[in-house]
Amino acid sequence: MRRGVAVAALAAVTAILAILTRPLAHSFGADKVTVELGIRPAPSKRAGIVDEYVLHAIESRSFGPELKLRLDRPSRRVRLDPFEIDRCEVRQADFERFSDWFRKTQEAEESAQANARRSSNRTERWGVARSNSRRPPVPVSSSTGHRIAGLLGSPATGVDFSGASLYCKTVGGRLPWVEELEAAAGGPEGRLYAWGDEFDAGAWPYRDSYRNASRPCGSYPPSDSPDGVRDLNGNAMEWSAGSLAEPPNVRRPAAHGAPAVRARARALYALNAAWLRVEPETRSHHLGFRCVYDAPPPEKHPWGDQAGDRVRIEGGEFPIGLPADVRLARLASILPAAQLRDARALMASLQRDERRIEIGRCEVSRAEYEAFLNDPLARAGLFANRQQPAREGYVPVDWERQREDSELPVTGISWWAADAFARWAGGRLPRLEEWQLVAAGPAARVHPWGNRYDPAAAVTGDLPESAGPRPCLVPGGRDVSAAGVLHLAGNVSEWTQSIAVDNGNYAMWVQGGNWLLPGRETTRSSFGRLIPLNHRSQGIGLRVVYD
Repeated sequence: MRRGVAVAALAAVTAILAILTRPLAHSFGADKVTVELGIRPAPSKRAGIVDEYVLHAIESRSFGPELKLRLDRPSRRVRLDPFEIDRCEVRQADFERFSDWFRKTQEAEESAQANARRSSNRTERWGVARSNSRRPPVPVSSSTGHRIAGLLGSPATGVDFSGASLYCKTVGGRLPWVEELEAAAGGPEGRLYAWGDEFDAGAWPYRDSYRNASRPCGSYPPSDSPDGVRDLNGNAMEWSAGSLAEPPNVRRPAAHGAPAVRARARALYALNAAWLRVEPETRSHHLGFRCVYDAPPPEKHPWGDQAGDRVRIEGGEFPIGLPADVRLARLASILPAAQLRDARALMASLQRDERRIEIGRCEVSRAEYEAFLNDPLARAGLFANRQQPAREGYVPVDWERQREDSELPVTGISWWAADAFARWAGGRLPRLEEWQLVAAGPAARVHPWGNRYDPAAAVTGDLPESAGPRPCLVPGGRDVSAAGVLHLAGNVSEWTQSIAVDNGNYAMWVQGGNWLLPGRETTRSSFGRLIPLNHRSQGIGLRVVYD
């Protein structure tokens, strides 16, 4: 009986001590930032239209990996020289005449060389060397259905990149860059589609989507650009030489335009900016091409046909990519599919009762963590998670060395220790979606500081002088969110309270890059990975949310 009373008394004293010390824990290092959670609607009409199409595609489960790649097109401006572009995609009939001409030309050349070799047995003495060079294969179209169905006025498809390039070179032109196709479609004002900003489904009249890529040029005049270029967003997709924004050594051909077989989310596939990198060997019944010309080409093709109509695009500066202020479109291109299912919850309400949280401006420092370790209540396990394994220790890896610089963020702690510290500090660990929304801010930034990667903005492995994390308040630091939260992209990664199953085991989401990792991908506002709860790393720390 007396023992039970003693235990109850001890429990009461412990509770009283906890209550009395709570205010001290709350006030210790509590440099907090109030953050409104949610992506604000885009301010411009064009961006709002794109975001609404994205939201509809997500909620109808039409937003797949291909759209993620197609919509990863940040806004920029490019200056282009004047050029001419084919009014129509190259027709199947024209390509087949070119293919026949090319084959006959090769046969004639080979026959002439053979006659020259037979004309004398002293070929080598005369200095006429036998040609051993391999000639390029005859370019062909694998879309034989066009020929069988008599659709020779439809776009030439089933042609690989080399065949399309050779055709354009032969007629005095070249394949366009994606920027030239976007400029021809969007004009200097940056229309979303060749015809304007509102999607028009009339360019795809057939319920059987396979039929929508096999029609003569200009079958739906409302889809023409104001300059009169036809079928830029529909009929067949079109080869391009790639993007001028990419270094030449990594430049890859791309397909521009909406694939006819995509019956859902077509308003997104058809966007001028929604192009897709493809391998040069690709042959598709839905991929054709047209040519551009830096100078007026011959009026007749080498095989005798009259050259087709061309449209002149005046040089100047053109907006390229998605509108600069798109929000959900940009976030959707970088977030994992599982986190997009409730996309509407990512958007902020237009009312002023937004979700708000208070979050630490900085990652938890070693000095703050040492105060936690020195608290007898913490050592007694008062703030431990109920599921915490027995004998789970809170002392960080290499703690004696860490204590030498108390201003740096603490690392080398398990999730259990991070969770206990947050409870001790009067808060909790952030949820995954909270962390991402804090980093992205109301404008859905790709990185906390903006939409372009800057290797000098965050403390990552890309910094040549990086030898560890930095103190929170570094002069001139640019790793700052819109609300003023520091070091979300780099310095140390951060435990969250969001759990998932990884390879059959429970794991927690750890968000943000750190001083050990390369920064191009890890500094993105969406970047995270699943880590076992008991893992301890010199690159992982924590940050606290205060409710």
